[in-house]
Amino acid sequence: MCAMSSRLLAWGAAICLSLATLALPAAPAQAQRSGRAQAGNPLIEQGQSLYDDLRFEEALQVLSAALIRAGNTPQDRVTIYRILAFTYLALGREEEAGGAYQSLLAIDPEYQVGSDVSPRTRTFFNQIREQWEAAGRPGVSTAPPAPVEIRHRSPAQAERNQAVELTASVDDPQGRVAHLVLAYRQGTADVFQRIETERGAEGFSATIPAEDVSPPLVEYYFEAVDAQGLPIAARGDVAAPLRIAVPAPNNSVFRKWWFWTAAAVVVGGAVAAAVVLSGGGGTSPTQQGTLLITVH
Repeated sequence: MCAMSSRLLAWGAAICLSLATLALPAAPAQAQRSGRAQAGNPLIEQGQSLYDDLRFEEALQVLSAALIRAGNTPQDRVTIYRILAFTYLALGREEEAGGAYQSLLAIDPEYQVGSDVSPRTRTFFNQIREQWEAAGRPGVSTAPPAPVEIRHRSPAQAERNQAVELTASVDDPQGRVAHLVLAYRQGTADVFQRIETERGAEGFSATIPAEDVSPPLVEYYFEAVDAQGLPIAARGDVAAPLRIAVPAPNNSVFRKWWFWTAAAVVVGGAVAAAVVLSGGGGTSPTQQGTLLITVH
């Protein structure tokens, strides 16, 4: 019993250490003063909440959408990159975490990870800063990059259990796009699944599998990412996805004429019933009867 208790205490300590590593540090003072910026992009707060709930994949999708929303202030972008960096790190994606942190430093070169994170996490981000400094602080004094535009026409509807091929083209003047990702889900409740598109002579293409195409609709969006895996443009997003209607099958009970006729009989009319027993007036339970229904 004592040995078992010791093991349980050890497991509990390990779990607490892991959660401490994932804890997101408090925002710096200037970010806390930027209440207007936070209110301007509600996806930032939503992404933070998902991170706090340890729903990292969902947080990543929301924060990616937040990053490329129009109207972000520099402090908005610092906040988004900061949460993104910790989210990528929580998912074990160190390259993307480092890219997000360098993008943060390009906006706020004096930013420092505080002492309220684990030593391992602080060491990781300090190493990223050292690499960024050694590379000459890339991104600090450069002009804003040329915008990237994704061109795509959404189909009006799709057939149930039939794969849907989607195509898109990208206007990318500076060659910043490394990959174009398609994110999709059936209905409106599931987490978006992400697949990389294939690049061809006419642009990019990807296919939503037949098993994920079912009534009433499919939601999706395209997201362009750079060489570091960070989003730089989108067509639709997790908060405002594109939609394809998927009609119900023709043999649905709701499409049968007799279903609606019966419903009209029950709902729309007053029903009277009379039972006429055949025979000589006996009351035997074995006697046959006829049920007459009159609809007014």
